[in-house]
Amino acid sequence: MRALYSNNREGMALAMAMFAIVVIGALIAGAFFASTQDFRIGRNSLIAQRAFTAAEYGLNKTMSSWDQTLNIKFAVGKDTTFTYDVGDGSTSNVRATRINDYTYWFVSEGVAGAATSQEVRRRTSMVMRLAYPAVKYGGALTLAGGGTIKGSSQVYGTNANPTGWDCANYPGRDTTAVAYGPNSTLTVAKASNAIGTPATYADPNAGTDGTYVKYGDESWNSLVANADVKLAGDPGTVLPTLNASGACNTSSPTNWGEPLRDLTAVTKCQTYMPIIYVSTDVHLSQGRGQGVLLVDGSLFVTGSFDWYGLIIVRDQFTKSNGSANIVGAAMARNASISATTNDIVGNVTFQYSKCAVEMALRGSARLVPAKQRAWAEMW
Repeated sequence: MRALYSNNREGMALAMAMFAIVVIGALIAGAFFASTQDFRIGRNSLIAQRAFTAAEYGLNKTMSSWDQTLNIKFAVGKDTTFTYDVGDGSTSNVRATRINDYTYWFVSEGVAGAATSQEVRRRTSMVMRLAYPAVKYGGALTLAGGGTIKGSSQVYGTNANPTGWDCANYPGRDTTAVAYGPNSTLTVAKASNAIGTPATYADPNAGTDGTYVKYGDESWNSLVANADVKLAGDPGTVLPTLNASGACNTSSPTNWGEPLRDLTAVTKCQTYMPIIYVSTDVHLSQGRGQGVLLVDGSLFVTGSFDWYGLIIVRDQFTKSNGSANIVGAAMARNASISATTNDIVGNVTFQYSKCAVEMALRGSARLVPAKQRAWAEMW
């Protein structure tokens, strides 16, 4: 008798093979999908990191390459923009806004993968301030070791704005003509040699070493480290010049800015307020300049020289033949100023100017992050 049920399984192998192929295909597709997702996540993370790095690069690049002329010509409440190529295809767009005379707000947007479906933007910000030296000069002339003022030399503590300068934001008042250390001796030959409120003053700060090397958060060493011009001897004739492209030639060691505001002025150098550091005694014989002059030795003015801003001399200030005009303030140790002796002849005028000092200090100041909560990631 024939069995009611058959054990014939023909076709099962094909079905099992098809099922296995489907399962294996699903596993392969799943693995491919997972790896693709991992790749996309990694790629997007990399692009996002590149965008963040570009934003950070923009902040640091703007701070390190800050154009110090903007410290003078950049008005409060105004903003300006900078664009940088990072080098890996990313870019950084920085907007700088001046909050007040000493503070800026920088917002940097980094862009990576631009003009593609993977474009990512990241934005960071930082509050920066001017590293502004708080110099404690006591008058038009501050002397640690006293000195002698006679002949045709004149020191004026009467505040005066340099001719043609925009000094609306730098108001000042009359001050002492000559401040000197209480333990030193100052000799003024006649009343016309020193005119101020008062003419002379035995200032305790003038006799303190820290006055000449420590300026608030800044110091002699920090100013030297950030000097625009560094010399190891006499510069010769100092005059503002232009480079081949017609811009102020700030790379020239004998270009110390343009203090004049008349038809003879090199106008593109008028906002250039450099820090000049001379590592030894120096003789200034011809020319003009502006900014902050640091002399690690004695300063000898041996000809016709005009200076606007601040002078700090570690040793002695000596004026000999010729004429000189110092507008702003000067500080020296063991100074001897005269115009009638064999060593010191001619004319020298010290004219106090709050505007000249402030513009020199601000125009040469570098940018640093604010002390607290300067940096923020926006998105």
